[in-house]
Amino acid sequence: MSMTRRDFARLGAGIWMATTAEAQPLARTIPEARSADAQQAHGSSQPWYRTIKRIGQTNFNEMDAKSNKVDVWADYWASARVQAVALSVSGPVAFYPSKVPFFHHSPYLEGRDLFGECVHAAKKRGIRVYARMSPDIQWTDPQLLETHPLWFRHNQDGSLQSSAPNIAFTCTMSEHYSKQQPAIIHELNANYDIDGVYMNGWPTIQVCYCDNCKEIGDPHSAAYRAMLMNRVEELINLYKATVLEKSPDNFYSCNLGGGLKESGLEQWRLTRDALWYTADNQSRSGVVAPIWQDAQQVKFARALMGDRPVAAVTASYGRAGQIMWRQVTDTTAEPTCRMAQTAAAGGIVWYHWLGLEQGFQEDRRWQAPGRDFLSWHAKNDAHFHNKRSLSKVAIVASSRSVTAYKAPYPEDRTDHLEGMYAALVEARIPFDFVHDEDLNAKRLAGYSALILPNVALLSDAQTQALEQYVQTGGSLLATFQTGLFDEHGTPRSDFALGKLFGIQKAGEPVRSSSQKTDPIGAIHLQSIRKRGPLSEGFEETTWIAGPVWRQPIAPSADADMTFIKPYPVYPPEAVYQREVPSDLPSIVAREAGSSRLVYMAGDMDSSFWRLDHPDLGRQIANAVRWILKDSNAVDVSGDGLIEVIAWETESGFAVHMLNYTGANAYRGHMRKPATLTEQQVRVVLPNGARIRKASLLYKGESAKFTQNGNIVTITVPTVGLYEVLGLEV
Repeated sequence: MSMTRRDFARLGAGIWMATTAEAQPLARTIPEARSADAQQAHGSSQPWYRTIKRIGQTNFNEMDAKSNKVDVWADYWASARVQAVALSVSGPVAFYPSKVPFFHHSPYLEGRDLFGECVHAAKKRGIRVYARMSPDIQWTDPQLLETHPLWFRHNQDGSLQSSAPNIAFTCTMSEHYSKQQPAIIHELNANYDIDGVYMNGWPTIQVCYCDNCKEIGDPHSAAYRAMLMNRVEELINLYKATVLEKSPDNFYSCNLGGGLKESGLEQWRLTRDALWYTADNQSRSGVVAPIWQDAQQVKFARALMGDRPVAAVTASYGRAGQIMWRQVTDTTAEPTCRMAQTAAAGGIVWYHWLGLEQGFQEDRRWQAPGRDFLSWHAKNDAHFHNKRSLSKVAIVASSRSVTAYKAPYPEDRTDHLEGMYAALVEARIPFDFVHDEDLNAKRLAGYSALILPNVALLSDAQTQALEQYVQTGGSLLATFQTGLFDEHGTPRSDFALGKLFGIQKAGEPVRSSSQKTDPIGAIHLQSIRKRGPLSEGFEETTWIAGPVWRQPIAPSADADMTFIKPYPVYPPEAVYQREVPSDLPSIVAREAGSSRLVYMAGDMDSSFWRLDHPDLGRQIANAVRWILKDSNAVDVSGDGLIEVIAWETESGFAVHMLNYTGANAYRGHMRKPATLTEQQVRVVLPNGARIRKASLLYKGESAKFTQNGNIVTITVPTVGLYEVLGLEV
C-alpha cells in the first residue's frame, strides 16, 4: 500500500485523528464535568477533543486482571473531574477476552472483561474512553515465535530485543503491525463503546536485524530510515481507516514523544494536518535538567501544531532520568508543577499512574495531588480556553539545525535553545516558539521580534521570509553560526542574513582553549565599546564574560562590544590582558527603518546554558528587550525565578506565573518552591478592552486592579507554586 505526502497530511499523521462532526452528549453524574453537553457553551461546531482540558490514565499490569477496584478507579477519576481516560487494552497481554490469535490474555484474567467493566464504569460517570494499545511489544509465546518469528526485532546475533521476561520488542516492518493491530482494533470497535484508539510506544526509530530488515539494508542507513518513514505513514493510514469504521467521531493517535530533540522521525512532516499531539516526556529528562521542561515541550509542540490540541503527560510516580520507581509516588511538588506548566502553556493536562491495584491499595499518595489540581482546573475551566498568545517575541526552533548541523563542538546542539529559553525565563519575558518551517507572514504577524539561537541551517526561502519580516517592521536577534549553512547542511560562503545584520564571515569558529598543562581554562572576554541599552547592568565594568566559541566576522570600529583575546588565568601573577581589545565584534546592533537587528558573534546562548555566567544571560536579556522596544504586553516584576505566560482567553485574559524559585530548579525534584512576596503585574490590553473582574485563581481570591486606558496594573501579594491572574471582560 502506498500513499502520497498529501494523502498522509490529510490523515493527521502520528497524532490523534478524528472528524469535525459534533460529538453527541454523554450522561453526566459529576458536577461541571465537561462532557459533550458542557461543550455546547464553547461552540457546538468544535469536536469534543478540541475542547477537553483534563485526561486521566491508570496503566494496568497483568495482575490487575483480578482487581476489584473498578468502581474505586472510576470514582477517583470522576472526583478529579477529568473528561477522558486512556484505558489499557495492552500489547503483550489483553485485558479483555480477545479472540484475536496470539493476543495473549493476562493469566489472571480467567475469562473476565476488565476493559469492558472499566468502559462501562467511566461512561456511567460521563467520562469518554479511548483504548490504549502498545504495539511496540509482544508476548514471546513459543508457538508465536515459531509461527511469526518476523514479528520481533532481532539483534545482530539473532537474539530478540527484550524489555521484560517473556516480552520482546516488535518490528514495524512485520505483519504484527499490518495485520495483528488492525484485527485488535476491529474487535474493539465491534464490542466496546470507545471514543478512539491511542498507540503508545510507536512509532519510533528501530534498529532491527530480522530477515525482513536485513533485506532492506543497514538499519542505520538513510535508505532504511526512509523506508521506515514510508512504512509508518502507510500504517497510520491503515489504523486511522480501521478506527473510523466504528464512527466518524472517533480518533486514532500514536505517540511521537515530545521535546526539542528529534526522535529520528520528522515531527514537522508528521504533524501537518494532525488534530492532536501527545507530548509524552512525563518528567524531567535527567537528574540534571531544568524544572520547566514540561512548559517547554508544550510550547514546542504548539509550534508544530498551531492552535490544534497538545496534551502533555505528567507522571505521578518517581523518576530520575533513566531510573524509575514506577509504582512509588513522587511526593515532591514536581507532578503538580508539571501539570501547572501544561495548563499555563496552553496544553491538555494528562495525569498518569501505573497499577490499578497498586494505585488504589498499596500506594495511594499520588491521588490527592492529581485530584486537587485537576478539580481546581475544572472549577476555573473557562480561563484555560485560549484564543491567542500575548507574547510579542518568539524563538525560532529549527529541527534541522539540531539533526543535520555539523557543529564544531561535541556538546548537545539543543544547548542554544536551552540557553535562550533560560535567559528569557530569568528575564520574565513571555515568549513562544515558532518552527523554522513555518516562517510565513501570517504566522509571524503577531510578533514584534524573532530570536534565532544558532539556527545554522537556513534555506533561501527561509532567508527571504525573514528579510520580508524585517521589511514589515519585525526585529531579529541571531547568534553564532545562524545562516552559515543551507537547508541540507552545506556550508555557505557567507551569512545568509549578512546584509540584514551588516556582517561578513571572516573565518571558521574559534574556541577558547588552554594548554594541557593549564589547571584552569581561559575564555573570551568582551570589551564594552558603547554604553546604552545593550550594556545595562554593566555600568561598573569595562568588560564582561564572553562565550566559549566565537564566529569571526569582519572587524568593525562601530561594534557595541568586541572580543578580548583569552589570556592565562593561572598563576595569579600572569592573569592580565596582554593585548588591547580587538576590533573583532562580539555583538553588532543596528536599526533598519522601524526594525532592530542584533547579531551575537559567539555561542552566548549555549555558553550561558553550559556555564551559567550571569553576564551572558543579562546580555541576551538586554538584547531581547532592545529589539522588543516597548511592545511587550505583559510585565511581571518582583523577586524570584518565574516563567510568565499570558493569553487572551474566552473569558478575557490570563497571566500565568510559574514559580521555579527553589533549590532544585535545575536538578532533581522540586520539593516546594519558596513563596514569593509582592509581584507587580502590568498588562497592556487590546484597544477597547475593559476589565470587570480580576481574580487570583490558584489562591481562589478576588484581586484589586487599576485600569488606566488600556493598561491594567495589579499587585499580587504572594505567589506559591503557581498563580493565574484571571482578567474577565
